[in-house]
Amino acid sequence: MILRKSKFGFLAFGLIFLLITSCKKTDPSITTGTLLEEMVDLNRLTRLPEQEYRTVQYSSYDRRSTKPSESGWFANEDGFGNEPVPGFEEVLKSPDERGIGEYLICDIQNPGAIVRLWTAGIKGKIRLFLDDMDTPVIEGNAEDFFWYTVASLWPEVTETDSSITFRQFDAVYFPIPFAKSCRVEWTGDIRDLHFYHVGVRLYDPGTRIVTFKASDIIQNALKLLEIQSTLNSAKEELTSEIGYMELPEIRVPSGSTMEILKLEGARSIDYFSVKIKADHLETALRNSVLSIYFDQASIPQIQAPLGDFFGSAPGLSPYQSFPFSVEEDSSMVCRFVMPFKQQARIEIENTSREDVTISGGIRTTGYAWEEGKSMHLRARWRIEHNITAPSINDPGSEISDYIYLKAKGKGRLVGAASFIYNPCNVPTSWGNWWGEGDEKIFVDQDTFPSFFGTGSEDYYNYSWSASHLFSYPYCGQPRNDGPGNRGYASNFRWHILDDIPFSEKLAFYMELAHHGVVPEFSYGRIVYFYALPDLTDDYQKIALSDIQQIAYLPWSPEAYLGSAGFRFIQSEQLIDENPNIQADRGNFWAEGALMMWSPTRTGEKISFQIHADRSSDGARIGFTLLKGPEGGTMTIQVNGNPVKFKGKDTVDLQGPRRWVLDNYLSEPVQLRGGQNEITLESGDPVKGKKIGIDFVWIKEP
Repeated sequence: MILRKSKFGFLAFGLIFLLITSCKKTDPSITTGTLLEEMVDLNRLTRLPEQEYRTVQYSSYDRRSTKPSESGWFANEDGFGNEPVPGFEEVLKSPDERGIGEYLICDIQNPGAIVRLWTAGIKGKIRLFLDDMDTPVIEGNAEDFFWYTVASLWPEVTETDSSITFRQFDAVYFPIPFAKSCRVEWTGDIRDLHFYHVGVRLYDPGTRIVTFKASDIIQNALKLLEIQSTLNSAKEELTSEIGYMELPEIRVPSGSTMEILKLEGARSIDYFSVKIKADHLETALRNSVLSIYFDQASIPQIQAPLGDFFGSAPGLSPYQSFPFSVEEDSSMVCRFVMPFKQQARIEIENTSREDVTISGGIRTTGYAWEEGKSMHLRARWRIEHNITAPSINDPGSEISDYIYLKAKGKGRLVGAASFIYNPCNVPTSWGNWWGEGDEKIFVDQDTFPSFFGTGSEDYYNYSWSASHLFSYPYCGQPRNDGPGNRGYASNFRWHILDDIPFSEKLAFYMELAHHGVVPEFSYGRIVYFYALPDLTDDYQKIALSDIQQIAYLPWSPEAYLGSAGFRFIQSEQLIDENPNIQADRGNFWAEGALMMWSPTRTGEKISFQIHADRSSDGARIGFTLLKGPEGGTMTIQVNGNPVKFKGKDTVDLQGPRRWVLDNYLSEPVQLRGGQNEITLESGDPVKGKKIGIDFVWIKEP
């Protein structure tokens, strides 16, 4: 939430400012306020932009990447420090005796607007100049500029809750328009971290733009709060609204295709929800193929497995975002507006071995279709199975670019999601991360991509292969099984303020580059875009082999990179079954089993022995545990001494939405040669909590 030292003082100041300025004439120019409104305007995406613009990204990508035919195309030194070539547009001043130099991030001589900022960490200082001003709009800490942009622009304002609206994980969406030019400079030690993305709209010369000024924040105070509320309260009750209707419950037999809705006339669908009932929900969500046809198209503009279209794949992964939501009861909602001139038809093909039941709801409104401007929503899904993910750490691995979308015509990109099966045996993110590869998006006549990224997670707005579940209005990770990033994972990002228009063609690729060589990898993805009816794309009808069930492979933890030096002991070898402890079997767990403890009282204990080869003061122990909605709390002792994990005595396994495997590595502990007693003590005051133990880690110095 945007607050001054007093929220009410900030709002009062904003109201006074608005009253003073309310008598001014409406200005058709692009302003901070009009760009802010675009953050929540999904309807505008259905038409080509009134004022044409390109969206480009300046980033710290490895400058050895020059063209696909050259060896450096997949180089990966993109902000860690000490790169062979500085990851900037230009070296403005070479490093001095302290290693401090000056570097150019961008120098834009064109009207435009900054629409997205991202960093995984950047030291040093930033200077932002607009319209050739001698005095910078911002001069200060680089991380503050990228992560706390509003506070950097207006020091009297603080962002006390950076999780909403403007900062979304490690990206910030706050528009900074400029009428003539924009220049961003970095001053720092090139040996330090300096990851960055700066997403910019470039308007045609002559476009009327009002350059950002600090008072824009106060002038738009109420608008900021309204946008914040809208983005974070997309979930809505619609049953009484005009244009809303419940879809009749339809049974779709195995092996059949059923039409679930047909609409006539010029209208738009601005709310579409589906709920599926099946005995095997995860299989049904992937094996039920959604197809949507607009205006008698011969091929569907939208085709994807049902769960994948809604960003929940594989299986049901609840989350909330602005254009999509997935609920705990399996209701899945799309708010992207779907206009059509004459007709819309929605089908479900059930390729599974069981019947499924489909229900849901839809809201339509009138829509004035404009020839040459109005566009259909499209979604293109594809997947590869049983591939070998190449390693960024293995010179013999052949990294390649995977196609997300190829299209010819006019349109705009508005989102993408990926659906991964990563059967890596390494239990840590540093070791099992699948997304070292960068996005590369070519627009129109690009010979070098308009977007060249710094890592797959960076494209999806997060950093450092984060393994926890999260969702924001424009991005999220609703599934990541763990430990680390192994198993099934899904990521999404919506391009709302930073949509990518194209006039002739678009080619979207993502490198696949892993920490290790991993066979039997599956890589699914979907791209969402609007397009004029005559656009052609690389549509491929979904084959039965595409939507096959991805079997969870047996696995055993492997010591590599982040887990190097550890040995692992399975919990079923340490803990005996009893009335409160049961073995859960399946390939989700290492070695096929997890010990599930259901304590019946606070202070209940279980103990087991682990062997150490010798006495040591600096040993590490770890636990791979089950974290989720019913997770409990506990403390851990080694030989009667409390163990700390990141400074805390208590391990809290309560988590949102779904179960995941998570790692808990201790601070240094003392072990004695021979047997050591490990004691787990429940901290929960009520029944019903669970503590799942997959395996134990030991590292002796």
